[in-house]
Amino acid sequence: MAVGGYRSPKNPAPVSGPGAMSKRTDGIKSQSPMDMPDAAYGEQKEMRGLQQAAPMATASMPKITPLDAPTERPDEPVTAGMDRGPGPGRASIGMSRSAMEQSAIDATQIAAYLPALEQAANRPGVPASFVRFVRHLRSFS
Repeated sequence: MAVGGYRSPKNPAPVSGPGAMSKRTDGIKSQSPMDMPDAAYGEQKEMRGLQQAAPMATASMPKITPLDAPTERPDEPVTAGMDRGPGPGRASIGMSRSAMEQSAIDATQIAAYLPALEQAANRPGVPASFVRFVRHLRSFS
């Protein structure tokens, strides 16, 4: 499958018409405009106009597998992706470190910035959320 470059349109037409005659040229059917609940005066008309100007493609949702369905991977152990039990470990799913190990490394790196963050948190007019954030970071050191 080509990633970039020219893609020849297949369906329905290579060029769209102007204004009100414009149509999707990628062959994808579009959704009908949706109404906004509790729209203020004039918002509904504006929203419909925006949706008609740039129609969204219809989305096909993947089928949901029920909990009581038989497994779709009968040859894969339940412990696949974990470092315990049969099957491949974390490295097979791109996780070389545990979350705990990574958090410890992050905390050590952030500790170097803590004095500057505490100084900034003590300035007048600093949002309370920033002060709480710095206190939270301090609790790890």
